[in-house]
Amino acid sequence: MIRTNRYFLALALALSLGACGGRLISPIERAAHHVAGSPFYVNAEVYKTSAFQPPPALDSQAQKADLAAVLDWQQKRTPQDCARSQATADADYDFFWGDKPLFPSPLPPEVKKFFKHLDYDAGEAINNMKNRYARLRPFKGYAEVQSCIYKSKGYSYPSGHASYSRIFVDVLGDIAPERREEFLKRADEMAADRVVGGVHYPTDIAAGKVFGDDFHARLLKSQDYLKDVERMQKLLLK
Repeated sequence: MIRTNRYFLALALALSLGACGGRLISPIERAAHHVAGSPFYVNAEVYKTSAFQPPPALDSQAQKADLAAVLDWQQKRTPQDCARSQATADADYDFFWGDKPLFPSPLPPEVKKFFKHLDYDAGEAINNMKNRYARLRPFKGYAEVQSCIYKSKGYSYPSGHASYSRIFVDVLGDIAPERREEFLKRADEMAADRVVGGVHYPTDIAAGKVFGDDFHARLLKSQDYLKDVERMQKLLLK
């Protein structure tokens, strides 16, 4: 399941996009890998200092607009909206392709390994970004904000769900480009539901998408990643 504080794509991202056999890689497992080996595709250390738009300042008009958007959804959301937001928060990776799976079931070991490698790199990168900006989630920063889904721990900016789902879409788009728009629509739904549920600001979502695309651009510079994408293409359902 996709829970942003147990981390990835097992996505985007509980943050689970169950690419790793249906669960996220824990921070302890990720830390152990980081000590034991080098990044698989992207060095997460770059995200400690790389150029990136910070979240709005607390006293800014942008912050007020962010809060207003969260409170607006809080006022108008229905029980059905909250149920959908919880469902997308807990979605497995098959949420993205619905009733048209990309790979055989059960998931081939090579596919699990590929997404596990992505998880390690993306998880550390997102942790670096969140710790760098340390933005409190809406329900932690403002007493009037009430989440109607589980209250994710950790920091808010950028959104882990938005980041991971965007990475997942970009990666799936490399593997099956003819279905990218379909995957993108699903990812946008998942990201938007984080605001509906009261656990993220709109700018968290926007930043997650920017981060996801930036991370993907770095993936495309990795020859190991490109070779693995070719391997994934050979495993697609015919």
